[in-house]
Parts: sequence; C-alpha cells; structure tokens
Amino acid sequence: MAISLKESHACAEIAKLFYSYLPGSGASAWKGHVSFRTVAEKVGVGEFWQGGSKEPAVAALLERTLEQRRDCFEPLILEIVKAGLKYRSKNKNPITEQEIQTLNGLILQVGFKFPTLWDTDFLASLKTEMSERAAKLVEQELVVEKVETEKLSKLKEGLSKLREDFYSLQVQKDRQAAGLAFGKVLNQVFSLYNLAPREPFRVTGEQIDGSFELDNEVYLLEAKWEAKPLSVGPLMIFREKVAGKSTITRGVFIALNGCTSEALTALTTGKQPNFFIIDGYDFATVLEGMITLDRLLRAKIRRLAEEGQVFYSAREVLSS
Repeated sequence: MAISLKESHACAEIAKLFYSYLPGSGASAWKGHVSFRTVAEKVGVGEFWQGGSKEPAVAALLERTLEQRRDCFEPLILEIVKAGLKYRSKNKNPITEQEIQTLNGLILQVGFKFPTLWDTDFLASLKTEMSERAAKLVEQELVVEKVETEKLSKLKEGLSKLREDFYSLQVQKDRQAAGLAFGKVLNQVFSLYNLAPREPFRVTGEQIDGSFELDNEVYLLEAKWEAKPLSVGPLMIFREKVAGKSTITRGVFIALNGCTSEALTALTTGKQPNFFIIDGYDFATVLEGMITLDRLLRAKIRRLAEEGQVFYSAREVLSS
C-alpha cells in the first residue's frame, strides 16, 4: 500500500527527530549493541533497513514499514523511543518532553496515536533529571512511611490502654457497671479503626447497643457479657432487631463468653442469618494486636456471605 505525500513528509520529519536517538548500525560482534538496525530486526522489519546515511535510512525504514507492515509501525516507534531513552541518557543528552510532544504531532499526521507516548506520567518524567525524580519519589515514600508509623504507634498506644481497661473489668465485682464500662471500651476500639461507631440508641422502643460502618455498610451492634455461653433467646431477639430495620441491614453480636452449640444450630436451622458473632477470644486477639479489627470483621462477613456461618473464630482466620 503506497503511502501519501503527507505520510512520507511526516516520516522524513520523524527521521530527523530520531537522528540522535540511536546509532545507525554497528559491528555484529558487539555484544548488547543497540542500533536502528537491531531495533528493526527486533520488531520484525529488519529487511527494511537499507543502511548507509543514517537519516535517509531511518526515513526509508519508517516508510517501508508503513507501506508493507503497517501493523509493525507502533512497535517500531515505541522500541526506538525505549532504546533512545537509554542511549541518550547514557550520552548525557536525555530526551525531552518537547521532543516526545513533537513526535506525537508527527505521528498524528501519519494517522496514528500511541497512548504510551501520551501518558502524562511518562511525559512528566521527562521534565526533570532521573536523580531528581528518584529523590522526589524517595521523599514522598518517606512521608508516607512516617504517616503510617505514626498511625501504627497511635493504634498500639490506644490498644494498650483499652486492653488494660478491659482486663480490669473482668475482676470488677459490680457486673452491671462492668457491662456499661465495656460498652465504652467497645466504642473506643471501633473508633481506633475509624469505623464510625455510634453509641447506644433507641428505635421504636428497642434498645440498640450501637452501630458502626465498614466498607460503606452499616452494622447494628449488640453486646452481652454473661457468666455462661448464651442460649438461643438473645440471639433470636437480635436477629429480629436486624431484620426489622431493612433488607440491607446486617449485625454483629458480641458474646464475650460465647454461645452454646445448640444456640448456633438453632440460629441457622431453616433461617437465613443476618448477623455474625464475635466472642471473647476474638475480641482479645484484636486488643493484643494479633489481628486488626477490620480484617477480622471482613473475614467473618465473607464466611457469613459464602457459607451462612454465624461464627468464624479468629483462630481459624489467623491460621488461614
């Protein structure tokens, strides 16, 4: 397919631009030597390299590729730019953003547009020296690391304080007071993980121990600290609280001393579970920093959604 005069002229202009990108050729014995000839061979158009004076040879290579192997034109251009970036940098004459912008304009005249050469990050990278870009990237990474370190330190400090508060409640004689204090500890743990907890509230005569938000989903919260594992009664009541709100509402029941196996069986037999359970061991693993609260919640949510399992222990999560 013969190319137009406009395309031929564009190829000539591209050849001028490419002149300093690579040497025309080199001895075949030179190990790792890259030239216009080796690039042409690499993309499958080696037979179009005529040799001789470099600029006319590059123009001819581009024209013949357009005429006979148009599908190879993009790979050829990109490979020349890729190799040219290294060659010019090695010779202390890095390719500039303006050169690539000029190249993009010439390529448009041929009827092509190569997204790789229009990428804003790539073009921005040509504005400064590699050492400057590297230094800026390192600086940015150090800032990120500092923020993450500060967040982790704050989290550890917060968990340490809450862990002490929680364990002290276990030996408190006034169990009603201990239960109220536990609600505050619970709220602070959810706050530490930025889960937007809401304190206890009442809705149409019902007492709700609280709620929180995870991954743009709201969960109702119920907490019981009984001397023995819970029977099915409190679980069924909570199930109805959750079901009575909306079809998208889900819940989390915190039973520090767990639930009986009979209760767990009755809860799922012939019924669709709409909440999952956290027991004392689960809560302790969060306070001890063995697992993050959000990871534990997501693991339990997934097991509930996939298998309808209301209790998935942190032991299993940690071992998986």
